[in-house]
Amino acid sequence: MKILITAAYLLLTVTTLFANMANPRSPHSITGQLVPAGKVKVTHERIDIRLLLDTTDYHSDYRSHFSIVYNIHAEEEIELPLVFLALNMDGLDRVLVNQKEIKAKAMDQPDSKFPFLRLKDGYYEISYDSDEWKRISLDDAFYFTAKLHKGENNIQVQYSAYMGYDRRDIRTRYEIDYLLFPSRYWSSFGRIDLYLHLNGAMEVLAQDLGTAKLQTDSIAHWVIDQVEKKESFHIEVGLKASLIAKAILWAHPELLALIGSIFLLCLHIRGIYLKYRSGKYRYALLIGNLIIPSSFYFFIWFWSSLANYLINGIFDEKSRGFILLVIFTLPLIYLVYDLVLFIIDRSIRSRLST
Repeated sequence: MKILITAAYLLLTVTTLFANMANPRSPHSITGQLVPAGKVKVTHERIDIRLLLDTTDYHSDYRSHFSIVYNIHAEEEIELPLVFLALNMDGLDRVLVNQKEIKAKAMDQPDSKFPFLRLKDGYYEISYDSDEWKRISLDDAFYFTAKLHKGENNIQVQYSAYMGYDRRDIRTRYEIDYLLFPSRYWSSFGRIDLYLHLNGAMEVLAQDLGTAKLQTDSIAHWVIDQVEKKESFHIEVGLKASLIAKAILWAHPELLALIGSIFLLCLHIRGIYLKYRSGKYRYALLIGNLIIPSSFYFFIWFWSSLANYLINGIFDEKSRGFILLVIFTLPLIYLVYDLVLFIIDRSIRSRLST
């Protein structure tokens, strides 16, 4: 028994040489328009978010592409300075004012000075008005001037952004956030129509926008009426999963593993009983003591790998620190299990012999 336990321990130790560790989380993009003016009204805003598969890196991942259209009513002809802020923005595609493309200026240029920007305690801050300042990174901010004519206008901003993600679970959760609170600094702000294009490959896992006005396999549509009452919105999306994969995740691989191990435990005790009752299964205690303690982790690996395969196409357990957990806990499980089953074995023998 000691030799077998030592061999299993050394085998698991060697396996860890092929493992690696990485941060499972990434910061997500938070976007929103800044420095609006009080003399113009945003009558309507439309946000289209498309989820794009990026294969340019060493592994495939998803990014979000934003197309934002502001319908603006100006009471008079005006040149409106605007700052667009998007944390972790992958790149600004273009800015259109009344269907005419204009150039946006990065705010991290040397000697650039703006009346709405200040440096405080080593950090840059931007002001919506004289009373409120928000800390920003100049790498994430773009400045442009929109020449608006009297009446109806539209401004369109298109850009790509890195999506935050959480890979600690089998199902990667991608995060999308958008700032809404700048809307309160316009003289008025109409409703927002938000369209999330899922293209049949993704689905919404969580959101704080309420009930969608329309939701299909390809698109989700929300309407935000009172934007001044929300600071931001948050959406989490993930790859679509089959009913079997959802059932495994709902029940949890750990619970399924526990059920499987309990079933084997019952078979083990029955084998010990039959050993003394009928003379069969002579090595029931030894075989069970070797197999069943490790079955719990085997079942966890199996159910997790199956769910991972059904969702991500890879049959592999992806829980962080799984091998390390096995190494430190399995010897203890073997010790406790063997001791308990030895006591049960002696008890059944004593009872039947009596």
